[in-house]
Amino acid sequence: DGKAEAEAELADARSELRDARHKIDDIADGEWYMLSRMANIGFVGYQQDAERMGNLAAVFPILFFLVAALVCLTTMTRMVQEQRSQIGCLDALGYSKADIARKYVCYGLFASLSGSLVGLAFGCTVIPWVIITAWQVLYNIPGLVFAPQPDIYLLAVLAAVACNTLAVIAAAINALRSTPATLMRPRAPKPGKRVLLERIKPLWAKLSFIHKVTVRNLFRYKKRFWMTIIGIAGCTALIVTGFGIRDSILDIMELQYDEIYGYQAQASLIDNYSQDELQEVLEHLDKEERIQHYLAYNQLSINMEGERTIDGYLCTVSSGEELEGLLELRTRQDHQPVELDDQGLVLTEKAADLLGVDIGDSITIVNGDERVSATIGAITENYIMHYAYITDAYYEQLFGEAVEDNAILLSFSGNDESLIDEVSSELISLDGITSLSRIAATRDTLTSSMESVDYAVVLIIICAAALAFVVLYNLTNINITERLRELATLKVLGFNDREMAAFVYRENVCLTIIGVLIGLVMGKFLHQWLILTVEIDMVMFGRTVQPLSYLYAVGLTIIFSLLVNLLANRKLRKIDMVESLKSVE
Repeated sequence: DGKAEAEAELADARSELRDARHKIDDIADGEWYMLSRMANIGFVGYQQDAERMGNLAAVFPILFFLVAALVCLTTMTRMVQEQRSQIGCLDALGYSKADIARKYVCYGLFASLSGSLVGLAFGCTVIPWVIITAWQVLYNIPGLVFAPQPDIYLLAVLAAVACNTLAVIAAAINALRSTPATLMRPRAPKPGKRVLLERIKPLWAKLSFIHKVTVRNLFRYKKRFWMTIIGIAGCTALIVTGFGIRDSILDIMELQYDEIYGYQAQASLIDNYSQDELQEVLEHLDKEERIQHYLAYNQLSINMEGERTIDGYLCTVSSGEELEGLLELRTRQDHQPVELDDQGLVLTEKAADLLGVDIGDSITIVNGDERVSATIGAITENYIMHYAYITDAYYEQLFGEAVEDNAILLSFSGNDESLIDEVSSELISLDGITSLSRIAATRDTLTSSMESVDYAVVLIIICAAALAFVVLYNLTNINITERLRELATLKVLGFNDREMAAFVYRENVCLTIIGVLIGLVMGKFLHQWLILTVEIDMVMFGRTVQPLSYLYAVGLTIIFSLLVNLLANRKLRKIDMVESLKSVE
């Protein structure tokens, strides 16, 4: 009996094994996917950050160098002018003009070479280390490897040396044109001149004597006037640009994910799903009260060809009205609604710029082996990736086949994370759903990546502050030195230290205000130009600077100016009244 029972069970087991083998034989061959490292979101994010930093590095050194060149030009010129008497003595003693000029050229050469070497040591080690350390918070990357770049080093050193040396040569040649007797005498102060404001008699009459003197002094030293304004304007423009870059990069998160995207998740349908599986998913969504809106649509990865070829997505929906509450199609500048109809596709703005097309033009859509030409009916605001939106009817007209939905956009009735997690888990358990991606997770990843730009902005502001401080301090010292006898005379006439400071600083304040106003305008245009330069293909940055960024730029520039005035006040107090006697006969 036991043997008979065992044989019956074994026969059943053999039957089950045969059925299982048949099922295994019926399984289709596996499909291999060859993914490059460009399919890794971490690698792609790191590459984009590196490209953004590279674009910044291609622009900002030029701006900083121009301001630094201004400082060097002023300093070297002033150094030669302060040694007029010594140059005159050497000339009178028989030294050749070449020997006299060589002394100052060697000084300028030594100073520029020394500064260049220090700058290379700092710029090629400390700054990259700061940036890579900041990125290590976001990415798991190895330590920094310093790669020598002799071409860049040589260019930087030659530019600095040429700027300093040429300034010294020009100043020395200008001084040596005068006779030794003229050089050995103190340089006569610049004569005062009538200014344009004097012709506006009602306004000029209301100014006090001190204010009239201030206005005349502003235009009396035209070189210093323009140097100071350019320095302050450059500082303000750099700060506006630094904060503006941050605004443009981080603001797109809010614009893209809070204003343009109304959906909170996207569910992907399985390949070759049955109608029963699709029906089960749709019935579940209809019954689910925690889901506010949903839309089944088709999304394909395509290539778009125009003046160039770019990667993007083709999204097909039944009609434009179906997108209401899930996706807002609008123009960027005035936020006017964009209509999606059966006569053409709606293309995102950055894609249109890259392809070099406008409304009414045509582009080629490549999907595998299929190539079709589509007309652009409208252009919509979008900041991340490239999309083309069409209706089912226009898709059938282009490709000659019906659309099969492969994804679902979902909008939940609330933002409670636990609620969204619970609904997502229920959807994933359905046979027709293969995956579900949360918009919040994508946003957090991109925000973390783009926050690395904060370190670049801080670096820009620190460098701008240093340049502004050097420019203002240098020009303020030159102002005091050039007018030493004039200021000493004022002290003899009874001006106390506070009145002396007010007399000098009033001019600095006026120049600061003018420079800041010009710098705000310069910063706006510099930001617009720079944002287009640092953009990468798959992202369109914002085009506006927040008002608060302008206030920050004004406030920081004013603070730098006040610090310089405080430091210069010490020099004003030390002016000796005997200097008033050292005047030209």
